[in-house]
Amino acid sequence: MGVTIQPIRKLLIANRNEIARRIQRAATALGIQTVAVYSEADAKALHVREADEAWCIGPAPSLESYLRIDKLIEVAKASGADAIHPGYGFVSESPDFAKACEAAGIRLVGPTSQAIADMADKARAKEIARQAGLPCIPGFNSDQATDMDLLQAARDIGFPVMIKALAGGGGRGMRLVQDEAEFAAQLHSARLESKNAFNDDRVMLEKAIVAPRHIEIQVLADQYGHAIHLGERDCTVQRRHQKIVEEAPSPAVDVALRKTMGEAALKLVHATGYVGAGTVEFLLDSRGEFYFIEMNTRLQVEHGVTEAITGVDLVQWQLRIAGGEPLTLQQHDIVFTGHAIQGRLCAEDPAKDFMPQTGPVLAWSAPSLARCDDALQAGLEVSAWYDSLLAKVIAHAPTRELACQALANALNQTVLIGFEHNAAYLARIALHPVFVAGQFSTAFLAEQADSLLFVDEQAELPAEALIASLYFANRPDLARTWPAPLAAYSSTRAMRRNLRLHFGGALHTVSLEQDSLNEARIFTEKSTEPVTLSTLQWQVVEGGVHYAATMGTQPMRATVWPCAEGAWVRLSGQARALLVADHTLQTDSAVSQGQFQPLVKSPMNGKITQILVQPGQPVQAGDVLFCLEAMKMEHRIAARSNATVDSILVEVGQQMNMGQTLAQLVEVK
Repeated sequence: MGVTIQPIRKLLIANRNEIARRIQRAATALGIQTVAVYSEADAKALHVREADEAWCIGPAPSLESYLRIDKLIEVAKASGADAIHPGYGFVSESPDFAKACEAAGIRLVGPTSQAIADMADKARAKEIARQAGLPCIPGFNSDQATDMDLLQAARDIGFPVMIKALAGGGGRGMRLVQDEAEFAAQLHSARLESKNAFNDDRVMLEKAIVAPRHIEIQVLADQYGHAIHLGERDCTVQRRHQKIVEEAPSPAVDVALRKTMGEAALKLVHATGYVGAGTVEFLLDSRGEFYFIEMNTRLQVEHGVTEAITGVDLVQWQLRIAGGEPLTLQQHDIVFTGHAIQGRLCAEDPAKDFMPQTGPVLAWSAPSLARCDDALQAGLEVSAWYDSLLAKVIAHAPTRELACQALANALNQTVLIGFEHNAAYLARIALHPVFVAGQFSTAFLAEQADSLLFVDEQAELPAEALIASLYFANRPDLARTWPAPLAAYSSTRAMRRNLRLHFGGALHTVSLEQDSLNEARIFTEKSTEPVTLSTLQWQVVEGGVHYAATMGTQPMRATVWPCAEGAWVRLSGQARALLVADHTLQTDSAVSQGQFQPLVKSPMNGKITQILVQPGQPVQAGDVLFCLEAMKMEHRIAARSNATVDSILVEVGQQMNMGQTLAQLVEVK
């Protein structure tokens, strides 16, 4: 077959934030102009500013912007783009979008619409894989299946079973069902999440493989029939079927197994006439047997670890293949160098069941010790409209053990202030003995939750709270009323200042004595002896205050960033910052702990998807009252104590703000 090369001249990137910036970098390196699209919520985003041109495609909801196929095609035509790269998520695995590109004469950086359609339908994908000779998991699928049909199929397969959205990906619409008693509720939840994510509530069933490893094979194929694989990635570390940490190569795959799995993946590539970059995903059981589960017909979030160990730029090859170039790489060209591990930095609070977090970015500094794909900048806002993924931190080292340490070091070096996030949690994963040993399954995070989520409840207040008390007492970011030498003094002695600080869900009282600007003594509730901060120095910087001090005999450095709730304090070398609020001037009733709370408030921005109670209904502590969709996930809001529902103040489909009241309860005496 003759080679027809038509390099892409102008590329529309049908995505946002970090993946849009990643594609922009690859396109620019190849001399391709870039066109960004953005919703009204993303008007100030970095991917918008960095593109050669940018077009607004609608309001914040993705259904009205990034998922609007007609708008994307319209902008591509108006801007003169001759190709579209969909990134991942949104329209990246939509057969309808691929068909729209074909009809408009615009090249899609990806496979054909038929290949996408074949793999997007999980049941169809399994049948094609089976015919191609790939091992598959027993399951059931029927477009016309009722809930009772699915229940009977689950009985026939045998529990535990996995419910999976047919149109799904990224763990959306996926539920593990351990027994028949929970099947109906889990089926309803899976259908609802799939409908909200993909506008398709069809599901299929698979036999659940208990405690497997999740192994995926990266493939590249050109339009002339040549294809290679680039080895495997291990994506076993997952929470709620969402990948958290990914690595390459896998500690569970040897040379022989890699060859066998790679050859199996290429069988599927040839069976579908696949073109471009793709990923064939398998489950690997404890006996070394593997089973096909799906093919992702797009770039993966974790593609960077493969790039790190192979030196192959996957995005550039996507663009070159879409431009008609033959894939010149041969299988023997793919050689691994070292080990790479990626941690997904997400806006979620591990201490509160990974509740999504939103808010302004007060400070951001990417680690210098690792690759970091991000779209963050101080002053930008993280909203609830999109995925919680903020950045990808990728450590590459000569050995796996060194890569584990390098990832932890990089995460501890990362500065992200303004809301809770999972950097410290990821660092604990990277250094956990079970992870370092490589002996883990998809159950790892659940099995090790106690140690991974452990918070040291020390007798004394953490150092961050002590620095916060000093900050609140002196506010060095504000102009002083008195000259510095007279600050904190009375006419007879240094005054002790009493402060009430709220953090970690509790209120604490501290007393501060400051004899001079560079020394202070802090008395806490649980100690008769004060903590002394000496050789104290502070420096006002943009957005915050740097502190250097000696605590006892130990040198300490910290930074404080003021915010509406109080102040964030971060010790140097630690990933996590502590939010401390000054409640000194608030009344006892305003900060009372452990009292019945009659108002149920939304813990985040999001959309109400289910209301599970009605006025007059009695509820017990732990009963789910509402389901709320935020950052593409369904979250359950439960009662904190026994009560009776007095009134419901919201309706299904309503968009909520953090702190907005959902219902009023009456205490059960």
